[in-house]
Amino acid sequence: MSTKTLRKRIALAAVTALGAGLLSVVSTPAANAYTDAPAQLAVSTANAADAVTVTSTTYASSRSVGVLAADTSVALASTATMLASGTIVVGFKPSATSVIQVTGGTMNKVSTGTISLNTATTAADVTGTTAVSVAIRPNSGVATMTISLSTGTSSAPTGLLSRVTVTVAATSAVGVYSAADSSINTADTVTSDSVVVDGVDQVNGTTGSVTVIPNGIEAKINYSLKDSFGNLVPASVLTASSTAGGFVKLSGSNATFTKTTGGTSAVDVASDRNSGSVTVTQAVANVPVTVTVTIAYRGVTVGTKTFSFQGEVAKVTVTPTKVAKTSSSSNTDAANIVYNDSAGNVLFPTGSVATTVAAASLGDSTIVNGVTVANYPSRTATGKITISCNSTAGTNSALQVRHLNAASGTIVASNTWAQTCAGAATSLTASFDKASYTPGSIAVLTLSFKDSKGFAANSYDLLDTMTISGSPSSTTAQAGAPVTPLNASAARGGGLTGTITQTYVVGSTTGNFVAVVVPADSLKTAATAAGTSQANLSVAYTIASGTTSVTNEQVLASIVSLIASINKQIVALQKLILQRR
Repeated sequence: MSTKTLRKRIALAAVTALGAGLLSVVSTPAANAYTDAPAQLAVSTANAADAVTVTSTTYASSRSVGVLAADTSVALASTATMLASGTIVVGFKPSATSVIQVTGGTMNKVSTGTISLNTATTAADVTGTTAVSVAIRPNSGVATMTISLSTGTSSAPTGLLSRVTVTVAATSAVGVYSAADSSINTADTVTSDSVVVDGVDQVNGTTGSVTVIPNGIEAKINYSLKDSFGNLVPASVLTASSTAGGFVKLSGSNATFTKTTGGTSAVDVASDRNSGSVTVTQAVANVPVTVTVTIAYRGVTVGTKTFSFQGEVAKVTVTPTKVAKTSSSSNTDAANIVYNDSAGNVLFPTGSVATTVAAASLGDSTIVNGVTVANYPSRTATGKITISCNSTAGTNSALQVRHLNAASGTIVASNTWAQTCAGAATSLTASFDKASYTPGSIAVLTLSFKDSKGFAANSYDLLDTMTISGSPSSTTAQAGAPVTPLNASAARGGGLTGTITQTYVVGSTTGNFVAVVVPADSLKTAATAAGTSQANLSVAYTIASGTTSVTNEQVLASIVSLIASINKQIVALQKLILQRR
C-alpha cells in the first residue's frame, strides 16, 4: 500500500473518530522539530542528522538511523519512510497520563521521562510532563509500522493524540545518483562566469556556440549530482578527464561554480565532491583542438561534454566588394575580411588585436593611400575594410594587411588583392543577356557605368532616378516603372564591376521590341562636365513563340501550296505526253 493511500485512510479514520467525539483536536506545527507542541510525535530524520527536539529540549544522542523521509505536519496523519535495518527516534511531551504504542515494531531505548523499559516492548505508559524520546525498530518482514500517542494507559487508551505511519523499505534510493534529477551543463565564461546549474548548456558569448570556444578562453562545466529525492549525493570521489589535447581542473571546493586557473593535466581527481565546476583549457596554447571531457562519480560516468577550441589566426583573406571613390578616405565596406585558424575555423578577433597595413605591401600609393580594418568579424557580421583613395583613378593590385597574434607574437599576412578607385559615372551602356526570348522566360538587362577615365564607376556616388520603358514584361513591378540604381547608402552600389542588373519575366506578346533606358540626370550632367554626352539608350530584343503547334491559317496555306504544286506537275506531265506523240 502506498504512503499516499495510507495517509488518506488515516485521515478518514481520524475524521470519523473526531465526529464520534473520541478524539481531541491538537494544534500541529509544520516541522519535525518542535519547540512547544505538547502531545505530538516528532521524528528525528537521518538525512539532516538532526536530534529530536521537544519543547526547546534537544536530545543530541537521540538520532535516527536509516530514516529516509518524514512529514509530521499533520498530527493524526504523520508519515515516515525508513530502512528495515534502521531505527527511528520519536519524541513527545506527555500531557498528564498518556501511552505510546507501536504496531509492527518494538521500543528499545528511552531518553529521560518516566517510562520504564527493561525489555523491548510495544506499549509504555507515561506519567508527568517531562519530554521523552523513544527509539523504535521495525519487526522483521513488516512493510508498515504504526506509532501512536494516546491519552489513558496501555490497558485503557482513551483518545488518539498523534500517529506516525512508517513505511519500511528494504532498500533506499537516498544518496544514490539519479541522472534524471542531476544537472550537468556548459557555462559561458566570456560574457560572464556563469554559475547556472540547470542542465541546459549555455552558449559561448563570442562564438554563439555551445561547443566552440575562442582561442585562449576557458570552457567550463557546472555539475550538481543528486539522488531521486533531490538531495545532493554524498561527497565522494569525482574524476574529470579529457581526451588528448585538453587539460581539466576541478573547482576549489564543493558547490563552487566558478572557473579556476587552467589545469596542467588531462585528469583531475577530488575525494570530496558532489557539485562544482570543471575548467577545461587547451593543452597546447593557440592550437585548435577538439576534446571530450568525461565526469565520473565513484568511477561511474555521469556526463560528457565536447569542446572545439579555436586556434590563433593562421590565415587572413580579403575580398574586394566595391569600387572605391577617388579623393575619399571613407570608402567603408569596400572589402570583406575573414580570419581562420590552422584548422580552417572562422575566428572572431577583437578590436584589441592589431590588424594593420604592411607598409611594404601598400602597392601604388598614388591610387590607394590607406587601408583600415573598420570592424572585426563577429558571429553575426562579416569583417569590413575601409579604403582611402587619392585623386588618381586606377587599380592597385598589391594591397595586403597583416595580423598580429597578441598571445604568440606571430604576424600573419593576408592575400594580396586588387582595389579600384574611380570617379562618378559619366557613361552608361545597356544590354540584354539574349537577343531573343520565349514567353515566360527570364530576361536580364545589365547596366554598366564607367567614369570619365573608362574605369568602372565607384559604388559611392549616388545616382538619381532613371527610367526604363518598353521592357520585356508588362506584368512585373519593374516594367515601365522608375528604376533607382543601386547605391552605396543602401549597400547596393555599382559593385566591384560597376554594373547593376534588372530582371524581367518575359510577356506573352511575340514580336520585335526596343527597350529605352533614360539615364539619370546626374549622370548626364557628369558626362557634360567631362566633355562628353550621354543619350538615351535603345536596346532591341525579340519575343518569339517557342511552341511547335500549327495554326489553322498555317494548315490552309500549306493546302493551297500543295494544290498549286500538284497543278504544276499535271501541266508538266501533259506536255511530256504530247511531245511523245
